Amino acid sequence: MSAAVRACWLAAAAIAPTACGTLSAQEQPAVISAPTAESRAELARVVTAAFNGQPVTLADDALTRESVLTIERRTPPGEQGRAATGRTLGTPERLNLVLRGTRCFLVRSADGREWELNDVQCVPVPAG
Repeated sequence: MSAAVRACWLAAAAIAPTACGTLSAQEQPAVISAPTAESRAELARVVTAAFNGQPVTLADDALTRESVLTIERRTPPGEQGRAATGRTLGTPERLNLVLRGTRCFLVRSADGREWELNDVQCVPVPAG
């Protein structure tokens, strides 16, 4: 192997960990492979726990097509119970679904806190 090729490989190896964010070598982005009523209920429970018990509304296909779940703050109610006009200024929260071996974890991007999903089947994010 030439010195130039070796230098390229070393540079790629040095950059790869940062290019993949905070994922370790044993982690990979994942999606839910076979959503069931039980897996959706567990996902809702874990996401609610991640937000200190605040109820969260999730789509039935949450985390089935991509590994990132973005949660936006609900617009506070205004007069007569309708949504107040104006903007909600809170930053959306991101949760990442990762696979470690055969175990699925939901990881909050802001602080790295994680929760294991026991009743959810995950697979690596399909390439492409």
